[in-house]
Amino acid sequence: MKILITGSTGQLGAETVKLLEDVVPSERKLLNLENPEKIYEILDRIKPSMIINCAAMTDVDACQVNKERAYNVNALSPSIMANYAIKNNIKIVHFSTDFVFNGETGNYSEDSIPDPINYYGTSKIMGDMAIETVPNHLIIRTSGVYGVKNNFPVVVYKRLKEGKEVRVIDSYYSPIHSKNLAKATVELIKNNYNGRINISGERISRKDFALKIADFFRLDPSRILESQEFSGQVAKRPRDSSLNIDQARSVLNWDFYSVKSNLSLMDIKNLSL
Repeated sequence: MKILITGSTGQLGAETVKLLEDVVPSERKLLNLENPEKIYEILDRIKPSMIINCAAMTDVDACQVNKERAYNVNALSPSIMANYAIKNNIKIVHFSTDFVFNGETGNYSEDSIPDPINYYGTSKIMGDMAIETVPNHLIIRTSGVYGVKNNFPVVVYKRLKEGKEVRVIDSYYSPIHSKNLAKATVELIKNNYNGRINISGERISRKDFALKIADFFRLDPSRILESQEFSGQVAKRPRDSSLNIDQARSVLNWDFYSVKSNLSLMDIKNLSL
């Protein structure tokens, strides 16, 4: 089996590559989703027997400012990959986001109705809809994926380590480390799981998560301050985009979700901003 993994140098893609055999890792220079007109031709040349689409434009503000680029990467490119998967009768795995929801209620299940409040969420749901046309598809909806690159847990750790204040917004989500997400993904693939499923961490506020990070790494929690309003951001953010993971917990018999399980995977020696 020849498995094509897009976004193979990203946090999730890199971890997924490590767990599978017969992988064709696809860096941007090979398959650039910003140029979707070439995607089908490249796929036809590679002839994968499965596509795992880990690539996405995830910078929420950048998506709001450059909607054309966000559309090409998050919506049009998955649509072309879906078309290829249908015509060649292969499986496609795709990652969705908690930001397809408006954040008014939280605890969103696989059947919750999307209602994005920013263009990132809008572009992602368009991609999801395209993937759903593939008979053999797996859509994994996730939240707050982190690893070694610039993201909330890394920023919190580094600022506290340097003795600086950390200001966090009063909001909730379901963060998960890329290693646990990749492991769960591969297990689902090997069990031939199809459809849509939420794979994320447990629901937690950003302030409580920051406090957990401080406690886990024995850093000073007094420097963590809560703010009631988003500031300096172009796009709106959902207040509570947490995901319900009951279905995943019934399928996966290991702890992919707890804060401790995920924080224990942080490689603090190789963090980058």
